[in-house]
Amino acid sequence: MQTFELKRVLLWIESSRAYGRGCLMGVAAYCATHSRWRTYHVEHTLEADLPDFFGSMKFDGVIARAENDKVAEALQNLGVPVVDLRGSYHPRNGRMIDTDPAACAELAFEHFWARGMTTMAFCGYNNVDYSDRRRDAFLEYAHQRGVKPHVYESASPPRQPGGAASTLLSEARGEIESEELLAWLRSLPKPVAVFASNDIRGRQVLSACTAAGIAVPEQVAVLGVDNDEVICELAYPPLTSIEPDTRAIGYAGAASLDRLLTDPGITPSSSVRLIQPTSVVTRQSTDITAIEDLEIAQAVNIIRKQAGAIRSVGDLATAVGISRATLERRFRTALGRSPRQEIDRVRLNHARTLVRGTTYPLHQIAELVGYSNPSRLLDAYKRRFGVTPGVDRTQSDDPFRDLTA
Repeated sequence: MQTFELKRVLLWIESSRAYGRGCLMGVAAYCATHSRWRTYHVEHTLEADLPDFFGSMKFDGVIARAENDKVAEALQNLGVPVVDLRGSYHPRNGRMIDTDPAACAELAFEHFWARGMTTMAFCGYNNVDYSDRRRDAFLEYAHQRGVKPHVYESASPPRQPGGAASTLLSEARGEIESEELLAWLRSLPKPVAVFASNDIRGRQVLSACTAAGIAVPEQVAVLGVDNDEVICELAYPPLTSIEPDTRAIGYAGAASLDRLLTDPGITPSSSVRLIQPTSVVTRQSTDITAIEDLEIAQAVNIIRKQAGAIRSVGDLATAVGISRATLERRFRTALGRSPRQEIDRVRLNHARTLVRGTTYPLHQIAELVGYSNPSRLLDAYKRRFGVTPGVDRTQSDDPFRDLTA
């Protein structure tokens, strides 16, 4: 009697990061509609070593994200087809798939260019492979568009076996190199758009801007890669990021391994299959048109942070050290609207976030966003959004239930 045994597939993909989790979901999507495998996934961080006991287990194939030479070699020694989804170590008996760095570079540049940002910069980690690839692609694309970006030269950490620097060590060092990063950011002409090699680097740039008193996004706009929502949403201000198509990468990886397992005669490919990212997810760190007027950039930054506490346009003018008339004139020149219109716009956007995301009553929201009474907020809300706060709340997703102690 014929028996049908499921193929045993090791998934050596970190679940500690959004990128790895997306790849895992792509593998799961392929398995749901194509080959049913018996998958083995052990939770681990990006640079964890392969457990010794894997050498005594029987696998038919591997889908992995090998971070260093040691892990790549250990996977090769299993003696089965390997598909790598990180783009650094090409399996001798398999294939490699990665996010397209050139497509990331184009998305970043065009996102900045569309916002009037013509001065650009790149901030990454020296000698970290994925960062270097994204840097080189950004410089090349910018050169084609007639722009020469500034580049932050970070200190390179010790190299791993195989030549590349450690991702985790480089990211950790980025947390303590604040003085060097601060000096670089201060030296850049403003306004400037900074393309960060990943979301962690983007968050570090934002933290340095806050420490230096640099307005984001008015003076420095920042964009990362990976769209790790936890990192992006907890950054201050929230970080714009390029969304890689990690599900497609995982799906393609599973499809490639399936072909290698079902047709042993297939020759392993020596090329890298590149998957384009999906889009730029815009958050506050780039949500602005370039403002060359530094006093107006400062005024806009104050409005973004404290719109609900600003009592008058005169107070705003005093805060930036110019007269009210000068503020009004230069503000309209830079943004095409008045300071009062900008204050109201920011207040109402904040109010809508509270309407849709909380169960706060209208009078409490009015107080939080700086309206003297709920009736004034109600009228302004209807003019701006075309619906009342109550209707807007019922038409949106169910709000979070507010927790009280």
